[in-house]
Amino acid sequence: MQAVERKLGRIFQITIDEGEDFFEELDRFIKAENIRAGSVFVFGAMHTVDMISGFRSLEGYDIDRRCFKDRRELVGLGNISWPDSPPAALGDAAWDEPRPFVHIHMALSGGAGKNEEVLVGHLSGANVQKAFVEIYEFL
Repeated sequence: MQAVERKLGRIFQITIDEGEDFFEELDRFIKAENIRAGSVFVFGAMHTVDMISGFRSLEGYDIDRRCFKDRRELVGLGNISWPDSPPAALGDAAWDEPRPFVHIHMALSGGAGKNEEVLVGHLSGANVQKAFVEIYEFL
């Protein structure tokens, strides 16, 4: 086991508005506030959602990506880090320097009339209808 003691820093409540790109807005805010580590709590409604819903097999990084273009609700919990290179989940992204990476596990509602179709996975993109985000910064 590994453990790191952290102190609670600033706490932010953010609203991401209609039509905004979820990660673009969140990354911009994290950079502007220089939040180097923290926890992220998200709930809201999205016009579109991209997600990684799991692995197709146990062979390497064989993930299942899904895209939903109908309005859905989600709740998520994640963390903020600044890795030196892009995580595998970002595909062929290239970085010249460390950047914020927000890793969010989520539960996603089914589309209209599909309330029983709840999915869980990783949020990889979203166009927002309205989202609320709380960030708890760790020092």
